[in-house]
Amino acid sequence: METTFRATDAEIANPERGMYVWAADNLAAWTQAQADAQFKAGYRIVYAPVRLDEHVDANLPANLLDDLSEGLAKARRAGLKVIPRFIYNYPGGETGYQAAQDAPLERVLGHIGQLKPVLAANADVIAYLQAGFVGAWGEWHTSSNKLTLPAARMRIRDALLDALPANRFLQLRYPPYLMAWAPQAPRWRDGSTAARIGVHNDCFLASNTDVGTYSEDAATRRRERDYVAALSAVAPFGAETCNPADAVNPTPRGDCADILREGRQFGLTYLNDTYYRKLFHTRWQAQGCLAEVRRSMGYRFELSTLRHSSTVAAGESGKLALTLRNSGWARAFNPRGVYVLLRHGATGAVVRIALASIDPRTWLPGSTSRVSAEFAVPRGTPAGAYEVLLALPDGAASLAGDARYSVRPANADDAAGSQGWDERLGAFRTGTTLKIL
Repeated sequence: METTFRATDAEIANPERGMYVWAADNLAAWTQAQADAQFKAGYRIVYAPVRLDEHVDANLPANLLDDLSEGLAKARRAGLKVIPRFIYNYPGGETGYQAAQDAPLERVLGHIGQLKPVLAANADVIAYLQAGFVGAWGEWHTSSNKLTLPAARMRIRDALLDALPANRFLQLRYPPYLMAWAPQAPRWRDGSTAARIGVHNDCFLASNTDVGTYSEDAATRRRERDYVAALSAVAPFGAETCNPADAVNPTPRGDCADILREGRQFGLTYLNDTYYRKLFHTRWQAQGCLAEVRRSMGYRFELSTLRHSSTVAAGESGKLALTLRNSGWARAFNPRGVYVLLRHGATGAVVRIALASIDPRTWLPGSTSRVSAEFAVPRGTPAGAYEVLLALPDGAASLAGDARYSVRPANADDAAGSQGWDERLGAFRTGTTLKIL
């Protein structure tokens, strides 16, 4: 049995990628109604600041940890994932940060240790963790406790990686810190510390240096940018644009040509939808590329062809071959399954079969992938004709059955060909059938 699929240019909301909004000024203030409304508006990730201002001199109280757990539960109930950042301060302006206070090193390490059980228990709804804790806005600059010194940076990095489950990524603000730890960009899942840390650029496109993200020296800046571009193939790159008020004679790169070039170059996975719109989003809208930016961020899987056995006996195995293209700017970074779903034509009963040998994280941006697998039909499966669907559920057992966390491929519905998205199952109807004997 063989079929083909037609790609679509429609914007598709998918997990762990795309435009984001803030959960609230502090995750503890986020309401379930806000979370539900954000999902309904098409967002699938939210930035979640967690304020620790009142605890720079003490352990984190139980009620704060409870509030954090409840905030992450709100995300789970809403169908969202979060990008947390733990911060001790939030200066009111982009030039008024010099007096911002963070916590002493041992206090920071103690807080991270307290947070570890909460992060582990809620890793399913953590998309990526921004390093936070250090300096103004948790951006790892202007630390009042000298936390940006090399030894302190390394201890905080190691504590964060230890607290974060191994299948989740940390993100850091400044490329030179990453380059000091690993002068050569790591390879995908090579087992190194460096392969678990990406970049969040909070002044993306804002000036020649992205307002201090990169060096003032042109040659050094070029090496740093090349490093981040290479790293984005291995670890997620996320961003927000900003007001370049801090830069000298800034030259924002706010045209469509800029975001389309650099979005692809740096593997942009997510972007703040609300800031700094005047120089960026509004211009992209006026120049006609905003829709392309929205659909290109992160992964975008387009099914091309499917071939599979037409008849399989219960208890035996069939074969499947799938061709697809990732037309997005980045790979998928977090674990995700691939399943064949068989729906009985008469009873509607669904049989789920995992294709454990296929890993969607290996489907590279701008590339076509060809994958094949055997699928075992369980013994005792009733005979009959089954509709074939493909599903990419979340890799966490807690979310695998929640269709809101399944990836929807960027393919057009085709009623005549019986192809289309099944929202209830979180799976794509392929238009083919399989006969079980």
